[in-house]
Amino acid sequence: MIYNKVLSANDVGIEIVMDIYQTSFPIDERREIDALKYMIDNEDAFTLEAIYDNDTIVGLLSWWNLGEWRYIEHFAVDEQCRGRGIGQKVLMEFLARNMLPVVLEVEPPVDEFCRRRISFYRTIGFRLHDTYSYTQPPYCSGRNSVELCLMSYNAPALYSLDEVAGLLHRNVYGVK
Repeated sequence: MIYNKVLSANDVGIEIVMDIYQTSFPIDERREIDALKYMIDNEDAFTLEAIYDNDTIVGLLSWWNLGEWRYIEHFAVDEQCRGRGIGQKVLMEFLARNMLPVVLEVEPPVDEFCRRRISFYRTIGFRLHDTYSYTQPPYCSGRNSVELCLMSYNAPALYSLDEVAGLLHRNVYGVK
């Protein structure tokens, strides 16, 4: 049985989630742990969920409620648990309960690993916007910006990727 549990910064298991977070994302594509823990308890638009398989934490899903959009900031299944359909089940459940357009960032399709990740999201119904130039701002001082691609799900027929990117930059990264 797969289920998600919303976490607080002091929950049992938070250190397991933080370990998965740190090992799953390059340093320039993640927040400092203290900043992430602060956001869990203090940022109303932000949610961090632990992914459980029975009683074992096997991943994480962090996302933002941005009004008319949902933004999946981080999604990872522990390396030892991949290939069992957990990720697809979690994302399908997330999409079913939100019913709003969803956006996420992915690395450009420059190698086989990145192409497989994009293919995974495409099988669920996400659309890759690889002709749109997008840069993730640095998470904090001393970190680098990262050239990424946006993917969207259930997006309205007429929407602007510039507006969506601006929404992310303002609300998620604090860029004016």
